[in-house]
Amino acid sequence: MEDYLEITRSFETKKRTIKPDKKGSTRMPIPHALVKLCLESHGVEKFKEIIQKSEAHKDNVTISAGKLVWDNNFFRGFFKKTIDGIVKHIDELYQESEVKDVRIIVMVGGFSECELVQDAIKKHFGGKSNIIVPEDAGLAVLKGAVFFGHVPDAISRRSARYTYGIQTWPEFREGHHPKERKVQIGKSVRCRNVFFKIVTKGEKVMPGYMKSQVFQALHNNENLLDCGVFVSDKKNPKYVDDPECRLLGHLQVPLNVEKQTLETLIVETLIFGETELKFKAKDVYSDMQCEVIFDLLKD
Repeated sequence: MEDYLEITRSFETKKRTIKPDKKGSTRMPIPHALVKLCLESHGVEKFKEIIQKSEAHKDNVTISAGKLVWDNNFFRGFFKKTIDGIVKHIDELYQESEVKDVRIIVMVGGFSECELVQDAIKKHFGGKSNIIVPEDAGLAVLKGAVFFGHVPDAISRRSARYTYGIQTWPEFREGHHPKERKVQIGKSVRCRNVFFKIVTKGEKVMPGYMKSQVFQALHNNENLLDCGVFVSDKKNPKYVDDPECRLLGHLQVPLNVEKQTLETLIVETLIFGETELKFKAKDVYSDMQCEVIFDLLKD
């Protein structure tokens, strides 16, 4: 474990110091125990033999005085896919109406200390945005988390991570709902598993935001009614059983059969808190109610 931590720390250091255009090589110590393990697993006597067997490494990596020596262009390639993904993600954010006028980008987190990342961000966005890399950028996220722990209302609004909704079975509409979702329930024709949207992905939500919707129970002879909350990565999901949707959680509302009418009405409510989501369901006529709380930080 000590050797693993040693090589990990060494790599982290090199990740922060590698230059975008510098030629030459990057040297990184390799623990003797790891060298021994590699030799045994490959059945060779010299580490150079292992390198020469690799088409990807034989012209880009050597070993000298107990250190791996990487060609700088090859070493920079380790980070290209991740950096390209970061740039693409920021590009996508700039396409959104609420972000398109942003003119300041603050880079935080350990990877933001890497000059390769800074160079890519400045090249792609420096023309329209001021790029700021604060001191101790790697600790900025930790400091922000500590501050938020002491002052949770410092952030007044949050962007919804997903689209949140409830499962419904509305009346079937010809030409609007797919025929394969058409089901007969008693005398009523319904469309099964429709996603009723409460909050859209990316929507700004204030702590305490609450939205309720009244639904009619499909069966009046049951003792329990199962109610579920669903989430989706899409902004406008249609059905809760689509591949991009999943069940966040559910609860069961007890129904008082004696007090039920021909139309048992259920009020389902979502309440967004600081870092949690409360889901409540209530039988209007019997006044029976249940609730469950989801921790959005764990989701």
